[in-house]
Amino acid sequence: MDLADRLAEERRARLAAERLLELKQKELFEANRRLGDHALKLSHEIRETRTEVAQVRTQHQRVVQELGQATEKIEVVTEQLWSALETIRDGFAMFNRNGRLELANPAYLSAFEGLECVAPGASYANVLAALVDEGIVDLQGEDAQGWQLRMLGRWEQNPIPNETLRMWNGRFIKVRDRHLPDGGVVSLSVDITDLMRMWSAVEELPDGFVIYDAEDRLLMCNRPYKDYYKPSAPAMKRGATFEEILRYGLKQGQYADAVGREEEWLEERLIKHRANEIEHEQQLEDGRWLRIYERETTDGGRVGLRVDITQIKRDQQRLKEATIRAEAANRAKSAFLANMSHEIRTPMNGVVGMADLMLDTELSAEQKLYADTIRSSGEALLVIINDILDYSKIEAEKLALHPEPFDLEAAILEVVMLLQPTARDKDIALLVDYDMFLPTRFIGDPGRIRQILTNLLGNAVKFTVQGHVLIRVVGAPDIDGRSSVHITIEDTGIGIPPDKVNHVFGEFNQVEDDRNRNFEGTGLGLAITRRLVELMEGEVWVDSEVGKGSCFGLRILLDAEDAQTFDTAQLPRRLQRVLVVDDHSPHRAILTKQLSLLGLEISYCATGSEAIDHVQTGTDLLVVEYELPDMTGLELAQQLRQANFDVPVILFADNPGQVRRPSDTPLLAVLQKPVPRRVLFNALEQVHQVVPRSGSAPPDAPQSPAPSASSSVKLDVLVAEDNKTNQLVLSKMAKNLPLELRFANNGVEAVEAFRERRPDLILMDISMPRMDGKQATREIRRLEADGPHVPIIAVTAHAMAGDRESIMEAGLSDYLTKPLRKAELTAKIQQFAGHLLNKGQDDA
Repeated sequence: MDLADRLAEERRARLAAERLLELKQKELFEANRRLGDHALKLSHEIRETRTEVAQVRTQHQRVVQELGQATEKIEVVTEQLWSALETIRDGFAMFNRNGRLELANPAYLSAFEGLECVAPGASYANVLAALVDEGIVDLQGEDAQGWQLRMLGRWEQNPIPNETLRMWNGRFIKVRDRHLPDGGVVSLSVDITDLMRMWSAVEELPDGFVIYDAEDRLLMCNRPYKDYYKPSAPAMKRGATFEEILRYGLKQGQYADAVGREEEWLEERLIKHRANEIEHEQQLEDGRWLRIYERETTDGGRVGLRVDITQIKRDQQRLKEATIRAEAANRAKSAFLANMSHEIRTPMNGVVGMADLMLDTELSAEQKLYADTIRSSGEALLVIINDILDYSKIEAEKLALHPEPFDLEAAILEVVMLLQPTARDKDIALLVDYDMFLPTRFIGDPGRIRQILTNLLGNAVKFTVQGHVLIRVVGAPDIDGRSSVHITIEDTGIGIPPDKVNHVFGEFNQVEDDRNRNFEGTGLGLAITRRLVELMEGEVWVDSEVGKGSCFGLRILLDAEDAQTFDTAQLPRRLQRVLVVDDHSPHRAILTKQLSLLGLEISYCATGSEAIDHVQTGTDLLVVEYELPDMTGLELAQQLRQANFDVPVILFADNPGQVRRPSDTPLLAVLQKPVPRRVLFNALEQVHQVVPRSGSAPPDAPQSPAPSASSSVKLDVLVAEDNKTNQLVLSKMAKNLPLELRFANNGVEAVEAFRERRPDLILMDISMPRMDGKQATREIRRLEADGPHVPIIAVTAHAMAGDRESIMEAGLSDYLTKPLRKAELTAKIQQFAGHLLNKGQDDA
């Protein structure tokens, strides 16, 4: 081998050695790296182990420390527990599995009064023997040995039953023993003397008492409770549920109302029992009644009471029967009053109606006096009848209101006009002062309001000999949008003594002594007034002074019909100055106030002579009272015309119909006192217009023609009336009216007459033989079917509450009460058939 080959081989060998060295270096480097990683890991593990060892040592130290603290706490708690056991009033003791006393608190040991034999280590048998031998426990007749054996036997039961011991000093101790897991027994002795006394008191209760726990298990019930439910008493054991006791009673047939529906009855009874509070009545099988009271206790249990109400139920039954009899008697009384009202009003229709008719004929002064006396006496009798009927409604609490839209001022003036003749005869002025800023349209019962005003105003007129009676009306909106209306009636009458002021609103009460009364009356008017005002949520009062007069006031609440508006006048521009001529200061004051509120300049004087002097200084209008001290208002107007003073005059008179107006007087209008403000405004608006000629109608004259004998058309009127006197009265009343009357004596004849010829109007009596007015009306309405209805006006003597409603429900159009007045009859005819008369006049 040459050198080159050897060199090449050596080079290859060297390269191989270098590669082997490089590989070994890499292996060594990897081995060193792994050894470093392992060393690092071992280092971390060592550090973690050291940390864990440190933590374990720390935890060990903390555990040792906490164990020491816990031991201290246990010792403290044990000491506190033992201190508590020593201080509690109840006895506490523990016996080991061998029945030997291990510990007992002072309350437990105090019952043994320091006996050395009762101490830790003493057996339970020795404790029982000490109780018997020392006479500590009252065995209540039980054998001593038998009692000890029974008490030892208790401990063999699980759970150990409770035992109540009566001690020698009369106190009661309840012993509660319980087994411990290690076989020992813990004993608790509770003094229940107070509870036993309470239970003794519960046993003495005349009413049944029962308590159930939250699981509805019986805790206790007294003897009366068991006596009430004798069939169920054997099941009333402590721990028995309410349902179990009920089921036991059902099996014994205790509940008569459950027969045939036992499960349904049981469910209903349990639902009622589980309610929070119940109170109901229960009848027992022996007929007795119980009132059941049950309430839920704070712990979820129930306490109940059973009260015997048998006597109360009997009293209630007697009261119910008495009430039924009283109601029947009251209904009989009401029916009697209604019938008597009808029976009295029917002949009174003849008396008053005939008197009215007689007064329309030519009579001598004496005959006129007799007829007027007959009429006034009849009307007085009707007032008495109405008072008695209203009082009967008050007694029966049947007095009711019927609200409807009405005009309060018009209602007041209607009452004033009704009493105007009486006041005029007594020379008494009736005045109305209605607040100019108070609306007139309200919603209320206008009939009852008129009745109130009639009573108060009628009394004022009756008890006033001279002077005036003033009705003053003011009001203001209330908080709820209603109007509080105040009405006062002031008079200058005899007055009321102070000791009688509160007496006048009583039933059947009169101011004067019954033996020397100068004024007639039932004494019911003010009592009825008070009740009516109270129904309107108001009040009534009176102020009076003997010899000077009285003031009766009332306040009622009324709803406004629409938005409140105030009536006023559209005065001529030239009307600025007005002279009021009136010697009566109250009336003059009212007029002055009313005219001033219209923006007029007012001056006044009391006599005609003063008025003539005043006119010379200039005035645009005279408002004159008819009766002046030195002349009449008419004579004043004539003197002004003669003196060439062409000043318009408005004359106020109590009776305008008697004023004869000559054509040469500047009379603008003759107005009825007291004058409605709208009528006054109408008259003022006509100032400086052409003064009406003689015979012309004044501004307040009615525009629609009233029925008269001159009408060329006569109405066909069917009258159903069984009383011949009433037929005669109606015939005479219709003598001068455009009516052709046909009479039917009962409802059957009325229906037949309707079939024969359809009338224009029917006057229907309600009480008639064979068929009454309501039945006849229903039959006529049936015959009319859907066609036009004939107006049917009820004419009846019935005036009790509900009569109008029942009559109108029968299909009648309106209602008239006997005795009839010609004016009322004429108004109804005009209302329902006036268009036929007007049409006849137009056709003519």
